[in-house]
Amino acid sequence: MRKISIITLISTFFALCLVVINIALALEYKRQKSELSYFAFQRFVMAVRLLKDVPLERFNEHLKPLHVKISSMPVQTLYDVGESLLEDPLFEMMRYGKKLYFVPKKDLPPPPPPHVFGGFGMPPPPPPSPMRLVHKKIVLEDEGLFSPYRVWILGGVINLLMLLFFGVVLKKLLRLRHLKSAIEHVGDAQTFQAIGVESEDELGEIATEFNRAVEKIHHLKEARTLFLRNILHELKTPIMKGKIVCHSLENVKHQSQMERIFERLETLLEEMVKVEKLSSNEWVLEPKAYRMIDVLDHARDLLLCDTSRIEVHSQAFVPLIAVDFELFATALKNLLDNALKHSMQKVDVVIEEGMVSIESVGEAIAKEKMDFLRPFNRAVEGSSAGLGLGLYIANAIVVKHGFALEYLHVKGKNCFRVRF
Repeated sequence: MRKISIITLISTFFALCLVVINIALALEYKRQKSELSYFAFQRFVMAVRLLKDVPLERFNEHLKPLHVKISSMPVQTLYDVGESLLEDPLFEMMRYGKKLYFVPKKDLPPPPPPHVFGGFGMPPPPPPSPMRLVHKKIVLEDEGLFSPYRVWILGGVINLLMLLFFGVVLKKLLRLRHLKSAIEHVGDAQTFQAIGVESEDELGEIATEFNRAVEKIHHLKEARTLFLRNILHELKTPIMKGKIVCHSLENVKHQSQMERIFERLETLLEEMVKVEKLSSNEWVLEPKAYRMIDVLDHARDLLLCDTSRIEVHSQAFVPLIAVDFELFATALKNLLDNALKHSMQKVDVVIEEGMVSIESVGEAIAKEKMDFLRPFNRAVEGSSAGLGLGLYIANAIVVKHGFALEYLHVKGKNCFRVRF
C-alpha cells in the first residue's frame, strides 16, 4: 500500500473542501442573480399595467412600492450598449452597468386594421391608445440595485474560517512531525535524552509518556550491560584458571578432554556476547568491498580445527561483495562449523554470482530446529548437540547485511545458501 503523509492527506482534503464550497457559492450567486432578474421583470410588467390609469405626473409616486421609477436614460444608449435579458411583446428588459431598465422595443407591432362597414367606405382610424404613447416615451428603471456583496461576504467568512481551522490543524500536525523526528533522534542516541514537552495537550502527554518509557528502557539497558559485563568477568576467570590447570594433568587424554571443555565454554561466552549485541542492535556494520574468497579464508581460520574436508568451488571471476569483514566471516564460520560437525564427508563451498552455498551430506534438519530467528531453539540439549546459537547468529548477521539465508535438503545434502 502506498504511503501517504497525514499532512498531505489533510491538506488535500481541505483544498477539495474549499473548491467545493466556492463552486457552490458561485452557483448560488448565479441562481440568485437569475432569480432577482426574473422578479425585476415581474415588477416592470406590473408597473406598465399601472401606467394605463395613472397620470404622468404621479407615475413615480405609484411606482414607488414596486421599487421602479421613470428613468432619464436615453433609449438609444440602452439599445447600443445594454444587455438584453428578458422581453415581452412591447418591452425589453436590459442591463446597463449595474442597473436594470425596461425599454420599449424599437419596432412595436402595428395597430389592428380598421373595419370596413358595408358601402359607407372606410371610417377614420382610431386614435392611438394611451399605452402605445406611454410605450414610446417611457423607460423604467429598477431602483433595487443587485449587490453580490452578501454572497461574497458569506463566502469570504467561510473561506477564512476554513483557512484558520486548517492553520490550527496544520500547526498540530507539524508538531506531530517534530515529535516523530525527536523520537527518531532518541532512538539513534546512545544516551538518554528527554523530548521537550511544548504543550499540555494530547501531543504533550504523548511526549511525557514516551520520556518515561525511554527512561525505563535506558535503565534496563544499563542494568543488562552491567550484568553481562559482570557475568563474563566471573566466568572467564575460572575458565582461564581451568585451562592453566589442564596443562598440569599427567594423563594426556584427560588433559585433551578438559581443554576441549574449557574451549567450548569460552566459545559459548563469545557467542553469548555476539547474541547480546545483535539482539540489542548495537553492532554497527562497517561494510567494504572484499573478495568472497578472502572472507571465506578468514572464516576457515576462525574455525581453529582441521579444514581439509572443505572444498571451495568458484567461477573464474570471483565477485566482490560489500560486507563487514569480521562479522560476515563469523557467519560463514558458524555455517562451516555446523556442516563439519554433522557430516563426516567433505563440505563443498560453491561461490557464484550473487550467492554462496555451503553443502554437506547428511540427514535433513528437523523442522523444530529450523527457527533461525531465535536462539536456544532446541527442546532437549545433549553433549553432541549445540544450543542453537550458531545458525541464529549466522542468520542475524546475514539479515543485518540485507541478505537472505536459505536452507534446502536436496539429494541427501544439506544446503545453506546466502543470497546477496
